[in-house]
Amino acid sequence: MQTAEKVYAMLGNEQLWHAAAQCHQILANANISHTVCGGVAVCLHGYQRNTVDLDLIIEPERAADVRLLLAEAGLTWDAAAKEFRTNRSIAVQFLMTGDRAGNDSEVRLPAPTGDLNVEVIDGLPVLRLSRLIEIKIACGLGSIRRTHKDFADVVELIAIRKLDGSFARHLHKSVRSTFRKLVRNAQGGSSRG
Repeated sequence: MQTAEKVYAMLGNEQLWHAAAQCHQILANANISHTVCGGVAVCLHGYQRNTVDLDLIIEPERAADVRLLLAEAGLTWDAAAKEFRTNRSIAVQFLMTGDRAGNDSEVRLPAPTGDLNVEVIDGLPVLRLSRLIEIKIACGLGSIRRTHKDFADVVELIAIRKLDGSFARHLHKSVRSTFRKLVRNAQGGSSRG
């Protein structure tokens, strides 16, 4: 499998990769736990698709520190959009540990620490596949505007990673049945587990 950096170069979006590496370095140097989620995490887990922003999960008690560090590093805060922008206009958005993953969802955004939540891929702390899938499903269930994109990401990850219905045991119970339906869709109608 190619590195995400090479994938983003092929997609003509090297600036997004550079933003991810830069933000990681800034936060790691300050010992601030963080994890890549969203479209960049989907790419790092093997579905080579483009995205326009970088989503990071941080702990809410570190939010002020993160804002200060990124501002000192030259990123610009866009108050209207509630995101930072790099000098190349890449949006950097922060999600907070403990927030709901989707409207009225039982799934909460996990802490950016621990082997159950985070793994290192291409040098970046990335949301573990099980957490990424449950968050994508919760977001898709919570917003009709997000359903097609989030469920498509999950179906592609199921196909690429050769997941079957038994993987549902790693997910929050509230999204397991939806995951199994998506497995059937990814496999053309049949599912194990």
